[in-house]
Amino acid sequence: MKGFSGGRYSVRNVEKRKKNKRSVLSYEDMPLDEYNDDQPEISKEAVKRILIIAGIIVLLGLVVFAIANRDSFSPEKISHWFKYDVLGSTDEGFPTKIIGSSVNRGNFKSNDGVVYVSDTAFAAVSPSGNEVGYNQHGFAKPIMCTSGEYVLIYNLGGNGYVTGKKDQFNKPKDTDNYVLAADINEKGYYCVVTQTDGYLSKIHVYNDKKEKIYAYSFSDYYINSVALNKNGTGCVACGVTGDNGSLLGIAYVLDFEQEKPVSTHNLDENTIYSVEYFNSKTACLIGSKSSYTLDVGSGNLHQVEYKHMQLTAFDINTDTNSFVLSLSRSGDDSAGEVKNVNDTNCAIESISLYKNRIAALDSDECYLFDTDGRKLGEADAGNGSKAVALGNADEAYILGINEIRRIVQFK
Repeated sequence: MKGFSGGRYSVRNVEKRKKNKRSVLSYEDMPLDEYNDDQPEISKEAVKRILIIAGIIVLLGLVVFAIANRDSFSPEKISHWFKYDVLGSTDEGFPTKIIGSSVNRGNFKSNDGVVYVSDTAFAAVSPSGNEVGYNQHGFAKPIMCTSGEYVLIYNLGGNGYVTGKKDQFNKPKDTDNYVLAADINEKGYYCVVTQTDGYLSKIHVYNDKKEKIYAYSFSDYYINSVALNKNGTGCVACGVTGDNGSLLGIAYVLDFEQEKPVSTHNLDENTIYSVEYFNSKTACLIGSKSSYTLDVGSGNLHQVEYKHMQLTAFDINTDTNSFVLSLSRSGDDSAGEVKNVNDTNCAIESISLYKNRIAALDSDECYLFDTDGRKLGEADAGNGSKAVALGNADEAYILGINEIRRIVQFK
């Protein structure tokens, strides 16, 4: 039997290996322990500086990327991406049935979801399709005014109005005479224009405590549209009167601390459909034959002519101080200068403006444009579509015959 005196596992070989291990040299014939001791060490301060510089470079790169793609990083787009791409939401609350039997286009608006007035009730619907506000009314011809969280509904050509918030309304008020127009601002101040004995119309203005703070009677014109400024200190009231078979328009600028109008502006044969304040100094007037921007301080009135074209739809956006007109084309800014004119093949029935996005409804198709006129996408609006209201830059609400639908993506 062979012993273990030699070979790979002998004691002598083990000792030899230990000795050789201690005497292993580097390529420079220097022991490894001494070689490693001579290697330069990087200080903590140097490492910190390198990390800071690297972090700054990465941050600058992200900033440049974000600026170049800023439209893609808007809160709306991030919310849309997270909700629909990450969470896979399908908005199961939509479509939602309309309360009542009919809703006019003008009584359908986006407002952190959508609000509308039907022939029987007011309703507020959340972005997920849930009802968050409801109030019945008994008005034959209800007209809705909104500003922020405040709502006013009046009975056009009848008696009465009601004010409140989306989720809580006050007791309805009866008027002595027929209501011609009304408005409410974001502070809860409101005004109601009625017919009155001895005059053609009269405006009554109330503060947020429902206390009357101003009244003025118009002897020559029926006021058919009015807008309160944001502070509740004045208004622009527009009206019409007959002249040899024609209707002549006028705009009054009223200061509630003065008995007489600050200024009046003749609008020729033009009926104003809607008036809104962009800010404390400028108001926008949408008319049947022309639209205007009015500097309420200087009295300067800038006209945007339709050039014999027919107004089919319009929208005003007070967030961006702009309005959009459908004469088959148009778009305007707060100075009244035409920003862009774009031909389309759409027969636009309803239009909605949100920041730099425009939604146009053509029958059962909805198109999305930017304010430069570039088409960004389209979507099926569904059968019987009557009106569109953009909820944000990527999503729209559609008013149908008996339901409200939601478009979550334009392609």
